[in-house]
Amino acid sequence: MFLRLEILTEDKIGMTYEIVGQFYRLNLNIISLEVFPNRLCVKTEIIEDSMKEKLKENIYDIHGVLSIEEIDLLKHETSEKKLFATIDSMGTGVIAVNKDFNIEIFNFYCEKFFKIKKEEVIGSHVGKLFEENTSIREIILKGEKFDNVKFKIDKGKRANSYIGSLRPIKGEYSKENGFVISIKDFHNAIKMANVVLNSNEGAFKDIIGTSDLIKSTKEIVCEVAKSDSTVLLRGESGTGKEIFAKAIYNLSKRKDKGFLAINCAALPDNLIESELFGYEKGSFTGALSGKNGLLKEANGGTVFLDEIGELPLSIQAKLLRVLQEGCIRRIGSSKEEKIDVRIIAATNRNLEEMIWNNKFRKDLYYRLNVMPIYIPPLRERKEDIISLVEYFIEKLNAKLNKNISETHEEFLQELGAYDWPGNVRELKNVIERAMILSKGNVLKRTNIEIHIPSVKGRAKEFVPQGKNLKEMVETLEKNIIEKELKNNDSIRKIAKRLGVSHTTIINKMKKYNLISNES
Repeated sequence: MFLRLEILTEDKIGMTYEIVGQFYRLNLNIISLEVFPNRLCVKTEIIEDSMKEKLKENIYDIHGVLSIEEIDLLKHETSEKKLFATIDSMGTGVIAVNKDFNIEIFNFYCEKFFKIKKEEVIGSHVGKLFEENTSIREIILKGEKFDNVKFKIDKGKRANSYIGSLRPIKGEYSKENGFVISIKDFHNAIKMANVVLNSNEGAFKDIIGTSDLIKSTKEIVCEVAKSDSTVLLRGESGTGKEIFAKAIYNLSKRKDKGFLAINCAALPDNLIESELFGYEKGSFTGALSGKNGLLKEANGGTVFLDEIGELPLSIQAKLLRVLQEGCIRRIGSSKEEKIDVRIIAATNRNLEEMIWNNKFRKDLYYRLNVMPIYIPPLRERKEDIISLVEYFIEKLNAKLNKNISETHEEFLQELGAYDWPGNVRELKNVIERAMILSKGNVLKRTNIEIHIPSVKGRAKEFVPQGKNLKEMVETLEKNIIEKELKNNDSIRKIAKRLGVSHTTIINKMKKYNLISNES
């Protein structure tokens, strides 16, 4: 505890000397002294009330002293506390080191990040904080300026990654008097980078990554969005083609109009035409009234045609008419209607090979391929895995009622070693599964379950035992359809893969009480 006095005086020479002399006469140690025009602030050790009164009387006896008041803090102490409060509230770690390399400031962020109290490190050599990593220690002890160097600190079984910068503290004649290290959590720094990169009207908020491939794809999207030209998104399944389609829409002049996503593979063969183009009353059995098609309903907006390669040739011809003339014709109608829609198509199929095999129209291909954009697979941008993991954890914590806050280095290394044939969609599923299996708030290598199916393993798993032939065939049939449904493919694509009709698969699902992800 301390006694702090603020003493107001007249503007006279020698006032400070006389007042300080009264402290020394009573054998009181002055800890801190602030001198201003007509004002003196003194900090001393706490004393008994009788001595305090004696001190005040002696000071008042000095000619020119106007008032004496006890205060809570001296001016420099108030400024210091404000500074430390500001430093502690920062979302960045701050370590201030003096010229002898001893730590003088170690803020609250650093306490949380290093899992150590400031009282344990203040006054100690900064090298001890980094003694587990000699390369980091050597860089820091040079005391030279550096920016955004990635470090790793091992704490038991956990490895923390961070980005650090250093600034020397220079005196009046450029003599170094220590330095300040600023620290940012590596994963949070990636998040912040994504915020900056994704700031274009929020269009890229769900496109996560800072790799060169993703940056260049985003740049192309920004340019393509300015026009009304047809866009063809090419890429493997699970790369996020619909998310890029929405980004184009959100950056376009049609962003205030509608966005309609149509999965061409999900539309039954016998309903594709009526769903897309509409129909007139009485045009077929059950058409008790006319109906607008999806393309007409989207008039003025943007239509995303996913899995465009799954459209039958007959529908491809009608779609070509939409792209060439901006016209549609309902089933049963002799009149064409003008529509104004922007088409964004997507496929994971090899359209060029389909053209060669007469399964896709060449003229439609050229109409769609005005602005092709290639969406890179995850295996070609593995540097984005960490930021994707952080993004999915944040999204899934609420959904799963979890509080995952950390990932082990081995966990991330395992994810980086895998080639991700299912791309971002597969990564999300793996993260969700890992979070469900995790018993704490840290994702570990043991939480990862990546299943790579093999033909031999699947056949062995499917073969039922101990039943008659009919029951064995039904069980096998049910298992095969159930497995196909778990791949998140459409019923129409499953039917094509298994060599049966769309209706057959629906009937089998009803028979075995199976549910599709389309439901």
